[in-house]
Amino acid sequence: MSIEIARRAGGDPGRVPLAGPADPPAPHRPLTVAVMETEGWEALDDASRAAFEAVVAQIADAGVTVLRRRDAPAIERLERALVGVREMANTITAWENHWAIRNLVAQHPDGVSARAKATVATAERLGVEGYQDLLRRRDAVRTVYAALAPTLDALIAPASPGPAPPWSGDRPGEPLAPRPTGDSVFNTPSSLLGAPVVTVPLTAVGGLPMGIQVVGQPGTDARMTAIARWMGEALRPVVV
Repeated sequence: MSIEIARRAGGDPGRVPLAGPADPPAPHRPLTVAVMETEGWEALDDASRAAFEAVVAQIADAGVTVLRRRDAPAIERLERALVGVREMANTITAWENHWAIRNLVAQHPDGVSARAKATVATAERLGVEGYQDLLRRRDAVRTVYAALAPTLDALIAPASPGPAPPWSGDRPGEPLAPRPTGDSVFNTPSSLLGAPVVTVPLTAVGGLPMGIQVVGQPGTDARMTAIARWMGEALRPVVV
């Protein structure tokens, strides 16, 4: 669907549109993958960690080399570079979206949520120089990530540090929940890297689904789809 939209409408101004085959690629078993821990590794609950490790064991049993940060300095450099990227990505997004939100606040101050107003406040504290500094830091992280391209077919990671949390909504007069619909700590790295991701629904924890991410280098969307298809067909779902 996204490919067809890009063919008709193009990409965002100044950016190359999504490209790739019209038909889904055939399943493809990778040769080497690496586990991407990110800052979320410490937040991963025990059941979710056990489910993820069970999938990793199946990948290794299928003949795929699975590397960890202790196995290669380049992977360790990436993990260190990813420290703080959740806040970095969220702040970049706040700056890039705040003009439209600020207009809504000015026109309809009582019709905009406290959460949206907080986004505007974050952006205005950042300023132009702060935004430019974040873009330079983002480029540096992307350079570290690009160095892995010759040796890895993909990164794999949990899609979240646990099942979706319950949330009844923001309550007037109470502090805003920092992550009401779940923690994006495993997701923001790929967004900041501009990396394609396919999530495979291979685990369930406490009766709720949890996915495994397949993360590639920019422009490898079809290849990540092929690896994800192989995982979906070759591996057994894990339920804990």
